[in-house]
Amino acid sequence: MRKTIKINELKAGGTVDDLFAVRFKKPVSAYRNGFTFQMWVSDAGGDMALKYWGEKDEKLVRSLFDTIAKGSVVHVKGKVTEYNNALEMHVNPSSGDFVTVLKEGEFEVVDFVANTTEDVEMMRSQLFTLMRNVKDIHLKQLLESFFGDERFVKEFCFCPAAITHHSNCIGGLLEHTLRVAKTCEHYAQQYPDLDRDLLLTGAILHDVGKLREYTVSSIIGATNEGRLIGHLVIGAGMVNDACRSLAGFPPDLNLKVQHLVLSSHGTKEYGSPKEPLFPEAEALAMADLSTTRIEDFILVKKTANTEDDWVQDRNLGSVYLR
Repeated sequence: MRKTIKINELKAGGTVDDLFAVRFKKPVSAYRNGFTFQMWVSDAGGDMALKYWGEKDEKLVRSLFDTIAKGSVVHVKGKVTEYNNALEMHVNPSSGDFVTVLKEGEFEVVDFVANTTEDVEMMRSQLFTLMRNVKDIHLKQLLESFFGDERFVKEFCFCPAAITHHSNCIGGLLEHTLRVAKTCEHYAQQYPDLDRDLLLTGAILHDVGKLREYTVSSIIGATNEGRLIGHLVIGAGMVNDACRSLAGFPPDLNLKVQHLVLSSHGTKEYGSPKEPLFPEAEALAMADLSTTRIEDFILVKKTANTEDDWVQDRNLGSVYLR
């Protein structure tokens, strides 16, 4: 069975009869007319809450609930409603609605995880051009130790940059990294005192840990390593291992590149173990923040399913849509 409509195409008051991937579910609880549970489902068009309004047979509701797991693909028949300015799917079996779990082979993964809309080969070429312009012999060798490995490049070009929000798609890491690197290239042109080679190397490697943080199935998920350690610490470790494997790599330069990775979120509030302590680190953090914020604003405007002039986003706050 193939999908026929994406979440961002659903309208309040309409019906739904389609496939969705399960991100997470909440436990069964009692309500006035029986037993209910909630899930968060997704596809290549976004995410949406789903509420299942079961009847009084608790065993039957729990039996269905137990068949559903994170990453399951479910066939949903129900209605689309609006609650607190957000759309939801409501499934009421007493009205003929249902949720059923599909088996592997009964769906296509590409229906649930979006692909970047950019040309992957063009982005890859542009990123490699930036790398070739790095003059420092040690930093050039460091980049080559990663991107000289074709398997690594393939994984890098496939990896998403996030689970939700900016560049949460196949190819998203390449897309986001290129934008950050181009922004850093601009900073280096505006501020000649910046070490351009160091800044570009940090920009290209700042999110390399995401290759071990994210996993892709019917959904974009996080690995245990990603949840317990996080991509900044993972990435700094990958940089350290690579630098130590290169003969004669300056220890201080190793520390600087690790710091660029660790401080790339700018503040501890945003998840950086260290805050920027030299100009190139500050430039990278600002480039990362500005690109992700702009990407998030654009995404909200593209996916807002409302005729109002404003929408309230849980991360950005009020966003003007016109």
